[in-house]
Parts: sequence; structure tokens; C-alpha cells
Amino acid sequence: MWKEYLKDVGAGLKPAPTRGKIGYLSIHVPEEIILGAGRLPYRLLGRGKPVKRASAYLPKTFDPSVLDSLEGAIEGEYSFLEGVIVANVSDAHRRLYDAWRVAWATPDRGEPKKVFFLDVPKGADALRVRAFSLALSALMREMEVALDVRISPEGLREAIGLCNETRILLQRLARLRRQKKPPLSGHDFFDVVSWAQRNDKSYVNQRLRLILQELETARCNGAVGPRLMLTGSPLGSPGLISLIERLGAQVVCEDLCTGMQYFSDLVEEDSPEPLNALARRYLDIPTARMADTRARWGYLHKLAEEYDVTGVIYFTLKFDDIYLFEYPFIRNKFQKAGYPVLLIEAENFLTNVGQIETRVQAFTEMLG
Repeated sequence: MWKEYLKDVGAGLKPAPTRGKIGYLSIHVPEEIILGAGRLPYRLLGRGKPVKRASAYLPKTFDPSVLDSLEGAIEGEYSFLEGVIVANVSDAHRRLYDAWRVAWATPDRGEPKKVFFLDVPKGADALRVRAFSLALSALMREMEVALDVRISPEGLREAIGLCNETRILLQRLARLRRQKKPPLSGHDFFDVVSWAQRNDKSYVNQRLRLILQELETARCNGAVGPRLMLTGSPLGSPGLISLIERLGAQVVCEDLCTGMQYFSDLVEEDSPEPLNALARRYLDIPTARMADTRARWGYLHKLAEEYDVTGVIYFTLKFDDIYLFEYPFIRNKFQKAGYPVLLIEAENFLTNVGQIETRVQAFTEMLG
């Protein structure tokens, strides 16, 4: 069974290497810089638990994913990390940087771990790419001092090649979901992408090749339900996808920063300036923050056509203003194009599962 490849089993399969890990929250943080520093990138995807202590540091009206990550830091759940990179992609994340430094500086935690800060411009024109390249250079210098390492251009190019291979393999896996009967569920695909963001890339690539070898030749049987796109706020766990699929629908694509946006484009490998290439790629990721709404609609419409979706579920976290602002425009565009849309707004910890299940069931029944 292909799921076994996500574990250290099987003849001839080497276990995942053990190295120091640097955590990051935003999809706009280049993993290649962390790899170039000889560390493993570890995406903080959420804990799926109620937030209790974080509200003493930050307002309860902040993005729930921000509060969730801070709660994990306070509770010591990220004590295995050498450090964390916080990207300035919203006011909540900017404040998170200050709060995380305080949370990790308490006397009972020993030597304070490093919290790095990365300014991320909005947009991807030449001026902003240059500004982001300078910000990445400053981050590299800070990491070199804090971790006592040197991040060389050669090391960056090697990391770019490694991460591009991961993206290409995940793109191949995603394309299998265009089939009428996909060989893996949306839940399983989300698990694979989450796993890829938390493990060594050479290890991940080895396993992905084996998974593709099995799934690209697999024959799929069973009922075919409505084909849905899931878009909107970051989703830290596959709970919502599992709920949707349990009710008879298929989630065949996810426009999420924790889903398909993670491997949406490649970094230019032949660029004489690897930092510029990284800056361009990471600013080009089609998130609601980076792309204007018309460009976002063009990207989403193309995705819906490629994956032959019959309906769209738009998921927003409470107080995630960027996606709440975008939603009316995107909903109207989808509806005019003939795609029914269901809005789900929830906390990071889904306390209203029963209500959500009722609404999703009615939506899938409407789609037939």
C-alpha cells in the first residue's frame, strides 16, 4: 500500500535524516534558505486544539491560525525547533513575532531560541522582487550568525533543485486527481502535501517517486460523487476534507497555501542570482494577499476547468480579513460561470462541526 511509503518501512528504503529544524508559518518563506543553512524546513500547519493561553499575548480577534501557532509555542509543542521564521504578511503576523520572542524567552525554557523576521512585499513587480531579494539577503546573514553556518550560492542552487523536484513530483500526483475516479482521496492528498512540508526533501522525493510508481498504474473503482474545489484560508488538518468526502463528494483540488499553492510554480534554476529567483517565485504564489482579485479569479477559473469541478467550497477562518474581503468577488465570478459556491466560516478548532456537516450535506445533495 502506497501509504506505507510515508513511513520508514520497506526493503532498501533509508530512514529520514536527523537534522536541526527551523519552523515557518507562511508559504512565502523560502524553504531553500533553510536548507542552505543545513537545517530542515518544518511548516507549522496548526494543532487543531482550542486556544487558551495565547490570548494573554494577542487579541482574540486575530487570525486563529496565528493564535494557534503561538499557543503551540507557549505550550512547548515546538521545543524541538532550533528557531522559527515569522513572515510579515499581516499585522497579526507582525505582532506574532514579538509575542513568540516573549513566549520563548521565559526562564524555564533555558537558552532562548532564535525568532527570525522576514518582511514580505505585496506584489511581484521588479521593484518588489528587488526589495524581497534584499530582505532574503538580510535573513540569510542573520541566520548565518545565529546558527554559525555559511549559506553559499552553491548551497542555495542545490536546495532550489531539490525543492523543484519535490514540486514537480507533487504536480504529477495532483494531476492524477483530474481522472474521473482519482486513485487517492482529497484527505490522502492533503496528508501527503503536509508530510512533504515537514520532512527532508531528498527523503520526500524518494518516497514520492515510489508513490507515483504505484498510483499512476492503479485502477480505481467505486462511486463517483460531486467534484469539489476547496479554496480560502489555510487549513491545518484534513478534518474538513474528510467530512466533505464522508458525505459522498470528492475534493479534487485545493487552492490553499497548505495545499496546491505550495507547489504551484518552480524556481528558476539557471538564474545567475539565486536570491532574485527565489524572491520572484515566492512573490508569484497566487495567494489572496499577493494577487489582485481579477488575477486570482483567472487562476481559480483555470483550476476549476482543469479539474472539472462541479462546485466550490470557500473556507474562511474567523477574522481572516484577506479572504473575507476577497470572497464576495470570487463567489460572484464563480456563480456567473455556473459553479455553485458554499461559504464555510469557522474557528481553527472546528467546534461547530455538526452545523458545518448539515450545510455540506445539503450542498452536495444539491449538486447531485
